[in-house]
Amino acid sequence: MGSVWRDARTIADIGQVMARWLTGEVRGWSGHDDGVDSETRHLLPTLVALNRAGIVTTNSQPGEVGAGYDGAHWRQRAFLAAIIDDRNPLLDRVIRTASSAGMTVIRGNKYPGLTVLTDRNGEPQMALAGSLPRNHLAREWSCLSGAGLRELRKQGAVLHIIDPVWGRDDRLWPALANAIR
Repeated sequence: MGSVWRDARTIADIGQVMARWLTGEVRGWSGHDDGVDSETRHLLPTLVALNRAGIVTTNSQPGEVGAGYDGAHWRQRAFLAAIIDDRNPLLDRVIRTASSAGMTVIRGNKYPGLTVLTDRNGEPQMALAGSLPRNHLAREWSCLSGAGLRELRKQGAVLHIIDPVWGRDDRLWPALANAIR
């Protein structure tokens, strides 16, 4: 993984390294060696800006509806998972801005009910449901030093922001970009 990830001690540091990973300057993080998916490339300016602002993006997808790579009918909701220092004033601004834009905002790792993010021919392929296991952060962030992982556990506020409208890709990303201006 390289020492650049191990050198990240704060959530802001991790965001800076993640921005460099998104732009291809840094090698993968904890099992994510392949780089950014092609469907996400148009989101890179926003994702990089979020990370540089201290909002560590951990998962994202654009809103899309239509025939997929396999010819099946796919639907996706625009979605972002992120971790932000709970002392960062951007936390409240991101939540407020996303909510005002009509997004569903879930804070934490416990999800009420089932929220399908991607389906293929009407069958769920990716969803938020239940809660993440206690060791989730340690597995997801095995590239970090103990200090970086402790910072995520102690100060990290987990956010999941979802556009409730299938296929819409013009609300979430501008709202997030506006929140960090």
